[in-house]
Amino acid sequence: LFNDFVLPGTNPPVMFGDKPVGGVALGDIEAWREARRKIGRSPVTINHDLKLLRKMFNWGIRKGYVERTPFKIGTEPAILLDRETPRNKRFEAEDLEQKLTDAAGPHLRAVIVAMLETACRPGEILSLQWRDVSLDRSELVIQADKAKTRTARIIPISSRLKAVLEIRKPDPAGEPSGPEACVFGDSIGRRIKSVQTAWRNACAAVGLVGFQLRDLRHEAGSRFEEAGIPITYVSKLLGHTNLTTTSRYLN
Repeated sequence: LFNDFVLPGTNPPVMFGDKPVGGVALGDIEAWREARRKIGRSPVTINHDLKLLRKMFNWGIRKGYVERTPFKIGTEPAILLDRETPRNKRFEAEDLEQKLTDAAGPHLRAVIVAMLETACRPGEILSLQWRDVSLDRSELVIQADKAKTRTARIIPISSRLKAVLEIRKPDPAGEPSGPEACVFGDSIGRRIKSVQTAWRNACAAVGLVGFQLRDLRHEAGSRFEEAGIPITYVSKLLGHTNLTTTSRYLN
């Protein structure tokens, strides 16, 4: 994420990861952030990555590996996070979900159902492996190393999602997919990193404008709350670390 970024103005080129940790400057981080903005990364994504880097420097100070952090000048913050716009997109018509799934191909259709039934993030769904799915217990596990908050969570499998998973379980030979295979991968279980092109095509086919794939997670969380599920449990399903985040997320 950070290591392969080539710092501008360096000749010969110097990558972020090649600099001694004590030599990373404020300008290096700002250059990385600007590059992320130019390729269309959202403020939420950029802030998440900046927070991770900030924690790494703070950890390094506690362990004695570095004496300073580029995130502060003296005691004052040197890097302010981008302003995040709360998500508020919902399906505006009752039949829009059906139209969207009808317009989607089989793989995207399965991803849409999974997100609406679990409120997981797109990356959590696309990286899910069969070893983390139990159809017998009707639950799946989002492992800590795949979760944004680095905290594992267990999510129940609805009957609708279970039907999708049972269809996807066999490999091309008709045998159960191996534990390492990705549930929403290609035909032989290799991970599919993005479904954005298929998503844009499906949205265009039904005239859905300004609705992002990650908005399905907001839609799912809102549905859970409207169904009377306690917000404390909705917060756990979403993988939030506190109720304030959940309340703000659900508007």
